[in-house]
Amino acid sequence: MATRRFVTDLETCRQLWNTFIPTSVVSDMWEFRMCFHRHFGHQPCFMILEDAEGISGMMPISYINCGNTIGFFPGEIWKEKTWLERTPLYVRDRGILDELLYSCPEGTYLRYMEVPQEPYSHLLALDEVGYVLYPSQLDFKLESYSRRFSNKKFKGIIKVIDSIKELGSRFYINRLEDFDTVVNMSIENFGENSYLNDYRFRNSFQDIILFLHKNGWLRMVSLEIMGKIVAVDIGSLYNGVFTIYLGGASRDLPGVAKVMNMYHIEYAFQNRISKVDFLCGDFHWKKLWHLNPEPLYKFMTPALVEEYRIDTVQRENNYPLINSARLEDPSMMDMKNLSSNVKYLS
Repeated sequence: MATRRFVTDLETCRQLWNTFIPTSVVSDMWEFRMCFHRHFGHQPCFMILEDAEGISGMMPISYINCGNTIGFFPGEIWKEKTWLERTPLYVRDRGILDELLYSCPEGTYLRYMEVPQEPYSHLLALDEVGYVLYPSQLDFKLESYSRRFSNKKFKGIIKVIDSIKELGSRFYINRLEDFDTVVNMSIENFGENSYLNDYRFRNSFQDIILFLHKNGWLRMVSLEIMGKIVAVDIGSLYNGVFTIYLGGASRDLPGVAKVMNMYHIEYAFQNRISKVDFLCGDFHWKKLWHLNPEPLYKFMTPALVEEYRIDTVQRENNYPLINSARLEDPSMMDMKNLSSNVKYLS
């Protein structure tokens, strides 16, 4: 029988993350997640399952006190939903996933989970669809990608792009001061519905930009037309994956988004980038651009099933209760005893 405990000490959580979480993309890095944690400040409560063989599962979660819920660390919430996608977790073998999910405290809401194949767990439900492009699957030939469109449609896109460029265009890479332009355009276009209207998101993304720039992973593109910045996209390039996190475009120049999209795609093919991730969001243009849809999944806690009932270690600590599940902060773990032969779910 497995034992469940919660770790709330931030330094111990960092060690657990760096030991068990694989780094496939930049957002899998502890330092990236800390850019959000510093400004949202939600209590980490990493959940660990242990049996006679050691740690069998680890769920990196946070207590989101503004909604009395549990979500993936660091709990960067916007309109009751977390924002980061494809957060990895650890299971020693794939059969432990259901046990790990059943062990989550009531009120747990995990979003944008990536699973390697379907069906994976009956506890997971379809969340949203992520949209990606794999130039590597097209032999890095832009012509192969263009064949996804009708000839008339693709020519129409190129015509719009050329007409805008003819006005006098210039691209800038990693001009950090243009972050203010992204914020202003987003708030002008969406008002209170812009997550950049939340100072915590603004400050988090400022930290992310500096973190990415310092390490040479920032891919921030600004488009100037007739001397004015009309669009800015912010992303990262790491480990062969180009991820576009957010952007802003002027509504005064229809078609400018097409210029940016094609610029990103051409860059990916020319530089032999394996994957371009445009993230979730059911925006119509993502379907029109024939991106690859990838379903992501969510989990919300049901009542515990007797078959997977987990004993919780009880300690005399004064941590808050989450629906009767006490947050545990065990003594600092000896990280040398953690198994080095681990398997990942990502």
